[in-house]
Amino acid sequence: MRKSHIYLFGVAIATFGFVAVAPAAAATQTEDTTAQAPDEGGMTPEQQAQYETWPVEQQTEYELWPMETKGYYWTLTPEQQMIFWRLSDEDKIALTAMTGPERDATWVQIESRASGGSPPEG
Repeated sequence: MRKSHIYLFGVAIATFGFVAVAPAAAATQTEDTTAQAPDEGGMTPEQQAQYETWPVEQQTEYELWPMETKGYYWTLTPEQQMIFWRLSDEDKIALTAMTGPERDATWVQIESRASGGSPPEG
């Protein structure tokens, strides 16, 4: 019986230690998550203001994009953003995954088609 008291005492101390440390760990984790939010696709106040002017359907579509695509969208010029909305989601994601020269060449083709012209040869 004495051994069970020692065991219970040990469990109580371990539980007390966990309960005492858990709120501090949770607060630290919350602070870290908040600090990382802008890097994970959070919008600047200007971007948020633009987002709030969109129709609900457009906001819903934007929310379904992967974080990388959301971040890439905000790097586009206003003209490219208008064209970007007309692309299929698959094309948006593919364009996001491209690298510099490949992406630039693709934008030349996309913008040419959007303006009604033919893509430049070369």
